[in-house]
Amino acid sequence: MSALTQISGMPIEKFMTEYWHSKPFLFKKAFPKFQPICDIDTIHEMASDEDIESRLIKQTEGEWNLDQGPFEDLPDLQIRQWTVLIQGLDQHLPEAHDLLNQFRFIPDARLDDIMLSLASDGGGVGPHYDSYDVFLLQMHGRRHWKIGPIGDGKLIEGAPLKLLENFQHTEEFILEPGDMLYLPPNYGHDGVAQGVCSTLSVGFRALTKAEVLANVLRDMADAVEKDEALQKSLFSDPLRGVQTDPSEIPKDLLDFGTQIFNEYKPAQDLIRRCMGQMLSEPKSGVYFPNNSDELESDEVVSILSEKGLALGMRTRMLFDGSRCFVNGDCIELKNPETLKLMKDLANKRELEPDTANIALQNPDFRFFIVGFAKAGWIDTIYE
Repeated sequence: MSALTQISGMPIEKFMTEYWHSKPFLFKKAFPKFQPICDIDTIHEMASDEDIESRLIKQTEGEWNLDQGPFEDLPDLQIRQWTVLIQGLDQHLPEAHDLLNQFRFIPDARLDDIMLSLASDGGGVGPHYDSYDVFLLQMHGRRHWKIGPIGDGKLIEGAPLKLLENFQHTEEFILEPGDMLYLPPNYGHDGVAQGVCSTLSVGFRALTKAEVLANVLRDMADAVEKDEALQKSLFSDPLRGVQTDPSEIPKDLLDFGTQIFNEYKPAQDLIRRCMGQMLSEPKSGVYFPNNSDELESDEVVSILSEKGLALGMRTRMLFDGSRCFVNGDCIELKNPETLKLMKDLANKRELEPDTANIALQNPDFRFFIVGFAKAGWIDTIYE
């Protein structure tokens, strides 16, 4: 499914230049003919699945309670003030994956996932803020939203959730199916169900400096271990003299460590490769079912040529120049034709049979795609 070009009549270019990452906006009838992508029974089934992350939030007499799934049974929807959250919906439900693809006017490297919230009357997760951009799309029923700046940002002490203690809203809206509210990072919001309702949250990834630095440092460690010059650079202290306080660390030894970090800086190339791998890594707990172990490579190619090929819903495929990053792996592509074919697959995420048949005649492309299929990165097409 192609990316949106406008929402509620607003061109995407206008939204991205005037609102994205800066101020909220309510899109009434963002999806005028919107149909729920799943029913209540399906939500119950997902909440009971041990492979799907879920949380149950209850509010009783002003007290908040949080439980981690899976849940054999959810509370009755006639009971007020509870919410179940289903994380990574796009990795389990094709309809959710198709919905996420409509937001690819934003780079894939920034797309995170879709979370589903099912709530009974009065249910919600309390006043809070997110550190990332989010679109809140109403699926079933009605939800009353209050939004505003986070103020002093003070959180309620002892609560199992990060709830704002002094939240004062400046705007409020009631969303009905197909309506969508956009919120930039660090903007307070509090949504309360009016009757039974469900909401889809399309979230975006925002890296922290700590994440990037930690990943680069790990790659630096690997590079240092292979650097012969560094391995042979021993500390030297000629003409030291007599140590009067033997337990004191000598200053020149401490300076040796400081000097190393002042002099050694990771190459830009290493940083870019590290970031590409990090941005394409699947979330923890994600696995790729392998359904082609018993197939020979020629059989895999034959099936893909006949049925077409598509990246699996959980597969992340990104590019930086001639480097391709797939689920945390880095592939250097030196053949221009192969590079073009791989980029085409990454951008479209699927190739029709005729297109796939032609592409698979390229030996390099065929080699990589068979490897993807063996790793479970290609959609389930063998059934």
